[in-house]
Formats: sequence, structure tokens, C-alpha cells
Amino acid sequence: MRKCGKGIALFFTGYLVFMAYFMLTRPYTIALDAGHGGTDCGAEGVIQEVTLTERTTAELKDLLEQDGRFRIILSREAGEGKSISERNRKVRRYKPDVMLSIHGNADDSTSAHGFEAYPSPPGYENHEESLALALLLAEEMQSVGATLRGTEGVRFGYYTGSGQKVLVDSSDTEIYDYDTFGMLKHMQYAAVLVEQCFVTNQADVDAFGTEEGCRKAAAAYYQAICR
Repeated sequence: MRKCGKGIALFFTGYLVFMAYFMLTRPYTIALDAGHGGTDCGAEGVIQEVTLTERTTAELKDLLEQDGRFRIILSREAGEGKSISERNRKVRRYKPDVMLSIHGNADDSTSAHGFEAYPSPPGYENHEESLALALLLAEEMQSVGATLRGTEGVRFGYYTGSGQKVLVDSSDTEIYDYDTFGMLKHMQYAAVLVEQCFVTNQADVDAFGTEEGCRKAAAAYYQAICR
């Protein structure tokens, strides 16, 4: 019995040491979601939204890989078409530390412009860490010249039972019985959807939708993730 007891004790000691080592050496995992894809080009304006999302995701992936501290998960490959639920499920399988979904905005008025970050909203278990990341993303985008929409560039997005989209300012911390954006659902870690710029506004596209603009946005996102 003594030998058996010692064996069990050694097993659990070894297990605890392994788990401690795993947690300390486990790479910080970042999931990147390029919005839309395949035959779904997203919003159309000066450019197609999917052009922006794929350019920026590729640039950010390169920056994170060059850093060497991160493991990068893509919800889809460039040009690949996957539904939101498929992309969401793929991301959740890897249990990342951060999920960033990249989008472009659009409006019937070509004057609408600026950056918005949508974290998992109040009432979600990952709300606090998502809000913190959203604020950092907005701050970094502002530092490279983006105009922030809403309080500090952060808003919450919902869908009512009838499917109507409802956007509220981050100062509204009421917990609503609504769905949120598909890529933010069922997440257990910092999750933010960004609207990088308006693809229907020429100046916004020039600043954050061209190859150089997407590179600039990716660098801002990289800095926010590293903070």
C-alpha cells in the first residue's frame, strides 16, 4: 500500500509539474478572422470589404509571426468561403487568448468615416477583457490617424429577435437579451470585431484600405495586442 501511495503521489506531482511547465511555455494564441470571403465580398464601395479584411489579416499575421511569441490561428484562408458559424467553431476549437475579427464599414452617405471596435457586450463572461482590448485597439488606431466613432471608439452590437441590427454606445452598459455579432458568440477570451474604415468613403479608404493603409492598421492592431 505504501508503494502504491508513493506511486500515486509521484504521478500527481509529475502531472502538476507538467501543467505548470505547459502553462508557462504555452504560446500566446491569436485567432484572426478576415470578414466575409469566397463569393461573399461584403460591403462594396471604393473597394470591396473583403479586399480590406484579407489584406489586413495577412499583414497582421506576418507581424505576429515575425515577433515569435505568438501562435496564429486563421478562421479561413484568403479567398476561402466559410460561414460565420463555421469560422466561429474553428476558432473556438483552438481556445485562443485573443480573437480579432476584421471588417470594413459602409454607409449610404459617402461622408461617414472612422473606426469602431465592438467587444463582446455586457453580460458576456468575457466582456471585461474584450472591452479592455477594444479600447487598446481604438487608442492605437487613433494614434495613426483614425477618427474614432462613439465613446473612445467602442460600441456594442446586437441583433434583435427579428434580426434588426442595434448599435449602442459603450456608455450604455445595460445587459440586453439580444444576440451579438456571430464571431463574438460563445467566446471565453478577449474577442473584438473591428470596423477598420468605411469602404464607401474615399479618404477613409486612402488612409486604411489601400495596401499601405491596411499595413498601417495591422501595425496598430499588433501594438494593441502586445500591450
